[in-house]
Amino acid sequence: MPEQLKWSYSVQAARGPTIAGNGILEVDAYLKLNVAVPAAGSLDVEVLPDGGGSVQLLVINPAKPSGELTYLVGADKVPLDGPHVLIGAGAVSLLAGTIGTLQFENAGAEEAEISILAGRDATP
Repeated sequence: MPEQLKWSYSVQAARGPTIAGNGILEVDAYLKLNVAVPAAGSLDVEVLPDGGGSVQLLVINPAKPSGELTYLVGADKVPLDGPHVLIGAGAVSLLAGTIGTLQFENAGAEEAEISILAGRDATP
């Protein structure tokens, strides 16, 4: 029986329009992690145990957004200067398709806490 992940968002321009959406995404499994990337250090976080399945939803939410906190997408360092929310296989494919391990780097002077939620299918 699939798991259901309910999602929603709302963005409003000051004195302007609002764009909002919500839905339910069915996945075979989900993974919720809270990790701490050491100051001036790095941390590898396994998102797909054993490399199986494909990610359909990925949320990477730093407790304190910072340009000094990054993760690798291919050879590019992507700053976590805000929450990263990818809903649907198309959005997640921006991170190079299926994700096994995320590599975080913290150039800051303090430990950086990150919450991660990944919803995945059991097969690639």
